[in-house]
Amino acid sequence: MNLKIKALMTSLLLFSFATMAGDFKVEKNIVFKAVGEKEIKLDLYTPTTNAEAKFPLLVWVHGGAWKRGSKDAIPEKNPLLLQSVLKAGYALASVDYRLSGEVDFPAPVQDINDALNYLNEHADRLNINADELVMMGRSAGGHLAGFIGATNSAYSKVNFYEPPKYQVLGVVSFFGPTDLLALGSKSGKKTSKKSSVSRFLGDIPSHIPEVARQASTTTYINENTPPYIQLHGTVDKRVPLSQSEILKARLDEYGIANQLFIEEGVGHSAPVFDTEKYVPHVMDFLTKYLPVQHH
Repeated sequence: MNLKIKALMTSLLLFSFATMAGDFKVEKNIVFKAVGEKEIKLDLYTPTTNAEAKFPLLVWVHGGAWKRGSKDAIPEKNPLLLQSVLKAGYALASVDYRLSGEVDFPAPVQDINDALNYLNEHADRLNINADELVMMGRSAGGHLAGFIGATNSAYSKVNFYEPPKYQVLGVVSFFGPTDLLALGSKSGKKTSKKSSVSRFLGDIPSHIPEVARQASTTTYINENTPPYIQLHGTVDKRVPLSQSEILKARLDEYGIANQLFIEEGVGHSAPVFDTEKYVPHVMDFLTKYLPVQHH
């Protein structure tokens, strides 16, 4: 798609979203990192109300099988969620990261951590509280959000991204992978080097089990892991429901507060997850673990 047309479509989406959501501001294309000549960017959405206080921060990681997609998708893919969090008084940063055609794990995780540290360092200018935050994402973004959430409280086991300057208080994952070794052998089918998970890791998961485990959220769950809310469909062929169930079992094992909402008969990226059926559950979770301080 022509870049000018894409930019126009994004502007139109934001305009229609603004009409629907009421007042908000969005600072687009904030460069948080440069790798060679490549700039990696984020968008920051903030309410215009209650600007006296710093806004509590949510961080959104987009989906796309680790190989496509961008930060621009949230007004289109999750409009009700975005509208709801802004209306409630949260800021939301939607972050880009390098994709699997360009890099392997752990580079995308490094990018997201660098984005969060950038937000922490520039919190005063951006009028956000970035010391504590909630990670959110869908599909591959659900994996990356959940992975940052788990490793944040187990950083002694991590040697592949810069020390975090923030604390993750909760994770919201829409149908995100959690155990990449298991994902690589879903339904007993043989995984190829061209599969999304193989491209993300750099090889077939069963060929590099240590890397697959290192890239799995389930590896890092402990008694200090933050709470999770997961949402998943029963007939998801891209990311089987068992992925969320495996993580739930690990969280339960350590007594970590968590919820798993299962929708019967829907597949991957089902629109029902951005409706009044599920968004209020997410809002309840956010209110509990990262409340908005009204002044």
